[in-house]
Amino acid sequence: MNNFIQIIIRKVGSLLATLLVMSFIIFMLVEIMPGDVAQMILGQSATEESVAALRESRGLNDPVLVRYGRWVVNVIQGDLGESIYMQGVTINSILWRRVGHSLILAFAAFILFVPLSIFFGVLAGVKEKTVTDSIISFFGLATMALPEFVSGVFLISIFAVQMKVFPIVSVIPIGESLFENLDIVILPALSITFVMFGYISRMQRSSMIIVMNSDYIRAATLKGMPRRYVIFRHALKNALLPTITIIGMNMGWLFGGLIVVETLFGFPGMGSLLMTAIKTRDVPLIEACVLLITVIYSVSTMITDLLYSYLNPRVRFAGGQR
Repeated sequence: MNNFIQIIIRKVGSLLATLLVMSFIIFMLVEIMPGDVAQMILGQSATEESVAALRESRGLNDPVLVRYGRWVVNVIQGDLGESIYMQGVTINSILWRRVGHSLILAFAAFILFVPLSIFFGVLAGVKEKTVTDSIISFFGLATMALPEFVSGVFLISIFAVQMKVFPIVSVIPIGESLFENLDIVILPALSITFVMFGYISRMQRSSMIIVMNSDYIRAATLKGMPRRYVIFRHALKNALLPTITIIGMNMGWLFGGLIVVETLFGFPGMGSLLMTAIKTRDVPLIEACVLLITVIYSVSTMITDLLYSYLNPRVRFAGGQR
């Protein structure tokens, strides 16, 4: 347990250092974007005097490191600033509701693709070099090669246009909440599931084949243990370890991939909000969205590493010795 606590402390320290470096990179990338923030706030018809006065009042003339430090301190205090495009509206009032919507969409996709991917990956690995394995592997490769917007258009054409089961656009009516319109989540979640299925199922298949050909599985089989018992009691636990890593790594990618899916379906989440911020050059909103996606990716990766270390005693022991 002490070894695992040391691993946690080391991972948290690495996470904080990573976030600090990434926050600086994000700030600098947004900083070099074309356009004057003060000019965008006041409009193209503003005089040079008014633009200069606004730049001075907002500290835009300060050195870049001073402005970066001020931004980081404000973020740590929970102040993400105000939107430029929607003047007078705080980013906190915009962002967190959209994040909640994206989390619901990500969770819906997660409970779809993880069980399905693991089940079919295990099935393909157990039935290696059979027709079942070939069909699952082919479908996995096909979904990996299929971009989200292509699968999204395909789903819209079938289930929204032809069958008219789900709405074409994932829009929440005014005065209603997402929980009152959960049907708008299904097609975007399926679009994400298509891509994730290929990566996870193929990783699970490969891990299952390696474990099933190991000596201790052969020994358990020669002892006369039922095949189902050998698979689920002995093989699956070890075969899941690489898959857990892939799932955790893809959770960070998931939030980045939501930008395409949410834009395609018009889903009111964080991804579509980021696209709107980029189109309108809303600098504070861009910084807040990209930083939050970075935090989600970094935290999910850290949790994955910790879970892998906890489930694998060899990693946990080696980590405590460093």
